[in-house]
Amino acid sequence: MKKVLLALVAVAAGLGSMSSAFAYDHHLVCHKVLVHHHWERRCHH
Repeated sequence: MKKVLLALVAVAAGLGSMSSAFAYDHHLVCHKVLVHHHWERRCHH
């Protein structure tokens, strides 16, 4: 079970670094928020 969780975290971190780079180009502010026991990225201008 822990391996699955670690894999999800690794994927989320990879996607997060890509989306933050993309957001930077468009002057968005992104931050991680904990929603129902999982992390989501919320982006806004």
